[in-house]
Amino acid sequence: MTFRLFDSKADQLFRNVSFDQIPESPSDWIWLDVVNPTSNEIDQIGRLFAFHPLAIENVQRPHQRPKVEEYPTHLLVVLYSLTLSDGDQRPILRELAVFITARAVVTVQYNAIEEITFAARRWAEHCQGERQVDPSMLVYTISDTIVDGYFPAMDAIGDRIEDLEALVFSNDGTGTVEQVFRLKRVLLEMRRLIAPTREVFNAFTRREFPLLGGTSVTYFQDVYDHVIRVTDTIDGYRDILSTIIDVHLTVVSNDLNQSVRTLTVASIILMTLALIAGLYGMNFRYIPGLDWRFGYVGALAGMAIIAVALGWTFRRLRWW
Repeated sequence: MTFRLFDSKADQLFRNVSFDQIPESPSDWIWLDVVNPTSNEIDQIGRLFAFHPLAIENVQRPHQRPKVEEYPTHLLVVLYSLTLSDGDQRPILRELAVFITARAVVTVQYNAIEEITFAARRWAEHCQGERQVDPSMLVYTISDTIVDGYFPAMDAIGDRIEDLEALVFSNDGTGTVEQVFRLKRVLLEMRRLIAPTREVFNAFTRREFPLLGGTSVTYFQDVYDHVIRVTDTIDGYRDILSTIIDVHLTVVSNDLNQSVRTLTVASIILMTLALIAGLYGMNFRYIPGLDWRFGYVGALAGMAIIAVALGWTFRRLRWW
């Protein structure tokens, strides 16, 4: 487990500290990042900052849904970063708990979240300018960085959908339906993540939490807009995948109809020739043409002419 204090003047932005080095009553507010803590260490952090026992219990039990909870002296926000695996493009979710007080922001991550490093760089640049520097703006920077990380995943899924659209009209579309349903499951998992995340930032924009102040609402509206865009993109992708399935079934049906037409043409031609051969194959003594010297050759020539004529007719009808 690692305790890290943000320091905008340090080269690494975060400096590792022991629990005893965490300021209990800092002169200025602090950002404490806790990486891969144990249950006892979370209890220690809770006692140090006087976090509510229910908030501590929520953090000790990972896999919470994205949410924001208000307690008498602080807020608890649960967010998730999102990336896709390189192989099967399964969503990889990493949980982040954020405690917000008037004097501190405490982030808890059980798995290293790359977006926290990006957020620290953005926050360091923010602190150097003459701009608002308070816990609410730090929370905005962290939230905005995490939500912006959703877009590369959406772009990757969009590229995959384009590949599936091309695969539908190819000759090798046997695994298309399976891939489409697998991708729809990925989008469903992402939808389950994004929907409650949208409610979190919607609550931020309604000015329900005094700890966040009023000036940061405009910034959270921007994050909320990004979440809405991601949600709309997911819904659009799901509709496209449903359309791909319909198109695939239509293509398969058309191919089957074409095959049936081709077999029908062949059957009609062969049945016509078989009729002629059957007539002259009957066991009757008096059949016209039996004594004709060129009867055999004439029958074959007639059958060939009929076959060509039928083939040309069906070709004009575009049956094959």
